[in-house]
Amino acid sequence: MLRCRDSTFSTYYCVQLFDSIGFELFAKDLQEVKGPYGQGVYCTLDLDKARETGKTVLLAEFKPNTAERGVPGISELLISSGAGGENWRERGYAGVVYSDTELCLRVECLRVLWRREWAGDSNWAALKRLLDAMEDPPLALDSDSAQTDAAWAKAMERLKGCGDTQVQRARDQLGSAWRKHAEASTAGHSCTIC
Repeated sequence: MLRCRDSTFSTYYCVQLFDSIGFELFAKDLQEVKGPYGQGVYCTLDLDKARETGKTVLLAEFKPNTAERGVPGISELLISSGAGGENWRERGYAGVVYSDTELCLRVECLRVLWRREWAGDSNWAALKRLLDAMEDPPLALDSDSAQTDAAWAKAMERLKGCGDTQVQRARDQLGSAWRKHAEASTAGHSCTIC
């Protein structure tokens, strides 16, 4: 069994955004949708699948244990390889991993959300807020940091690369847990906790 209570993961979230919406996004503004595994924010750990949607690909950092942010009683992820995973919300889980690359989360679990690609104007204040909110930011900004177009482009590439690496780590960890569970489910179990 994989313990994830104090872990932070990253995933891709695809959404249609207007160009007028800037680089900095807020998870609280996301709308949960009704899907095959109930109400939630449907995400993927597969970059190719995310790109194929034709929507804007966002990187989202999430933490299953939300008690630290004042939302008690929501923790852990349910791993489901069949029927029984759609009631994860009622059972107090933060989300459900329902394939080796797909998951559905409570919006309260999302900590940080940003555009994977950004061609708009630089916004150093928004970047600073994003980096301050991240669990393990790929760079640091201080008052001595050069705020040139070249520095902004480099920061965007580092942020994208770091996000992709974090999603791959989540895919390795959660996908592996899902595959192990799927193999075990042939023995009659359809859900487990991570």
